[in-house]
Amino acid sequence: MVPPSQDQMKYSGKSSFEKIGIAIRSDGWRRSKSARIILAISLTLLLSVLFPQAQSPQNVTGYSVGSLWTNADVAAPFSFRLLKSEQQKRQDIGQALENFYPVFVLDSNAKQRTFDSLENTLSKFRDLAIRSKENSKTSDSLEKLSSFFGLSTEEGISLSSALLQEEKRFTAKQNYSSLENQIKNAISQLLSGSYIVTSIPSAYSGNPDQKAAVRKRSSEEQIVFVRDLLAQESAKNKFLEVVEREVHAAKDVKSALAKISSALLVPNLSYSAERTDESRKNIIDRVPKTDGVVLEGQKIISKGEVITPAAKAQLESLAQARIDLGGSGAIAARALGTIGHVVIIVLLFVLYVKFIRRRIYKDNAQLLLISVILIFPALMAYVSVGIHTSFPLEYLILIPVTSMLLTVLFDSRTGFYGTVIVALLVAGIRGNDYNVALAGLSAGAFAAYTVRDLRSRSQLFKSIGYIFLGYFIAITALAFERGAPLKDIGLELAAAAGNALISPVLTLGLVFLVELIFDTMSDLRLADYNDINHPLLRRLASEAPGTYHHTMLVAQLAENAALAIGANALLAKVGAMFHDIGKIATPTDFIENQSHENIHDSIPASESATRVKAHVLAGTRLARKEKLPEKIIDFIPMHHGTLRISFFYQKALGLMAAGGTLDDSLYRYPGPKPNTKETAIVMLADASEAIARTLAMRVDEPTVELIEHDLAALFRERIADGQLDECDLTLHDLVIIRSVFARLLIGTFHTRIAYPQVRHQAAL
Repeated sequence: MVPPSQDQMKYSGKSSFEKIGIAIRSDGWRRSKSARIILAISLTLLLSVLFPQAQSPQNVTGYSVGSLWTNADVAAPFSFRLLKSEQQKRQDIGQALENFYPVFVLDSNAKQRTFDSLENTLSKFRDLAIRSKENSKTSDSLEKLSSFFGLSTEEGISLSSALLQEEKRFTAKQNYSSLENQIKNAISQLLSGSYIVTSIPSAYSGNPDQKAAVRKRSSEEQIVFVRDLLAQESAKNKFLEVVEREVHAAKDVKSALAKISSALLVPNLSYSAERTDESRKNIIDRVPKTDGVVLEGQKIISKGEVITPAAKAQLESLAQARIDLGGSGAIAARALGTIGHVVIIVLLFVLYVKFIRRRIYKDNAQLLLISVILIFPALMAYVSVGIHTSFPLEYLILIPVTSMLLTVLFDSRTGFYGTVIVALLVAGIRGNDYNVALAGLSAGAFAAYTVRDLRSRSQLFKSIGYIFLGYFIAITALAFERGAPLKDIGLELAAAAGNALISPVLTLGLVFLVELIFDTMSDLRLADYNDINHPLLRRLASEAPGTYHHTMLVAQLAENAALAIGANALLAKVGAMFHDIGKIATPTDFIENQSHENIHDSIPASESATRVKAHVLAGTRLARKEKLPEKIIDFIPMHHGTLRISFFYQKALGLMAAGGTLDDSLYRYPGPKPNTKETAIVMLADASEAIARTLAMRVDEPTVELIEHDLAALFRERIADGQLDECDLTLHDLVIIRSVFARLLIGTFHTRIAYPQVRHQAAL
């Protein structure tokens, strides 16, 4: 047996979502530049397909009814047909389909096929009746044949006897028996006077006034009520009445003939789905698509005029006429223009992440996540265009979900910028619909605002009122501007209210799903780790108490500094809480956990540096074992970056023989350098705490000025060493951080009052 590979072991026991997540989060793919380019091209092409270019020639002008025409005067440069609006076409088609009927096809051979089956069956009964007198086994066969048609034993025997008697009376081969003639006459009456169908589709059977077209020949058709068509079961009941009236025989014989004939009766009418669809299509195709002609030179609209429905229809018809005249070249140019339209919108977001959120730009998994979030409302906009209804579906497009997801999963700036992008996309897909863009942008901005500092899941539901408020302001303002009737305003607000109710619930579910697949870190999930009772922190407090005290102080510094510069304070705090968990493995290697002797006094400097560096790898390994999110794990190696371990480096330099060389890499942490504001803050907080502690030991009374002086030197050293090159901290941010650190540290390390000892008098 071949042993499983590492990849197979990696995927075994995982759910489908976890397997997808593992594939998405693979490092090679996440950092691939070619994958990033393919993702951008794919997103652009997919969105381009959703734009009006791929649907219809409507809404190409970019202006809506009720707005002002701000371009130059427009007159018809040539004569062209005036296209009907989509609403008018739907009305005309609806009127035309009032004369549409489902098609049933008449089977002219049904009666003959029924006769043939009847003759064959009665012949069997005759033969079995003749042979049953000579062979008892034949009687069993007669009984089985009777049972097959639902006849009782008496009915089968009576029918056989009647047929046998008539066989003796009519010896001429060309003559039918009287019974056969009578039953055939009954069948002829039924099939000639009634339409019997195998089944009637439920779509047409419920309406008592529904009519149907009975197609007798390709050019002959009869219109009848569907209620007059007989289903097979109803036809059997009617046939029993005909047999009772037309057949003259004993009761058992009549009953037997009726049952056999009913079972063999072939329906003379069948529903044809193909011809029904063909009939519907022909009716729709015959509806005119145009409504008059605009003559060359005729004025369409002048600058400053309000766009009326008639003017908009003429503008759209002119745009389509130009495309038709241009042929394939015009179609290609239009497609190219649509792609360019989408490229501009996508490029706006690409520039944002490239220059402002480089951490997102360099991670294809996060870019894929953002792409999916942007596509979601775009697809809804596409569907809203295809559904023809008077209800304002455009206000059910879940733009607020995009806003909240981007804000919760990334940050408020990304959330707002993404809202602008998705509002432009939705507007473009809906034919440059400015109203829905403004309303979606307003509601999305309110939604992003309400979840920018999300700390609990219940907080999401507070956004319901804010989302509706955003829609309410935009919808009412635009409606009053164009003089819309109150009924239309009410429908739009009803759709907006539904959107406001759905968006927070859907966002909550999607946040959970996205975190599972993409291993992202929303503040909701982050809050679960803001707990000093986490097993790793409890171990740290028990096994490395000095490090634990240092960790809590660094967390306090990081949280306050992040708040001051607008970074994610919760992420900075939680990252600081876990940044030194690797010291659990060898706590006495670090001075804050040593009570008496220092192990580094008795070992070489290079070994000391190796042992100190080891806590980074040990911490990363321990964090992954405990399944900490990657965003928290990043703080473990990044809080040291690629810094040199100066104490042991200088010690090694002092002991090095003259002319010797020292390998600098042995005395540097493995990195990587901090790549976010939060990881950089923790790096600075970690070193600042140590600087302040040293200062408190060096001077009698530390002051804010002394601490700020030492911190300024520390910050300059980090900048000179390139440790802050990959994060987006500005010099202004660093000044603020230094001030926050100094204020907090002076409160921790200031000199305490020496209280005098209390003397106790001896008891008398």
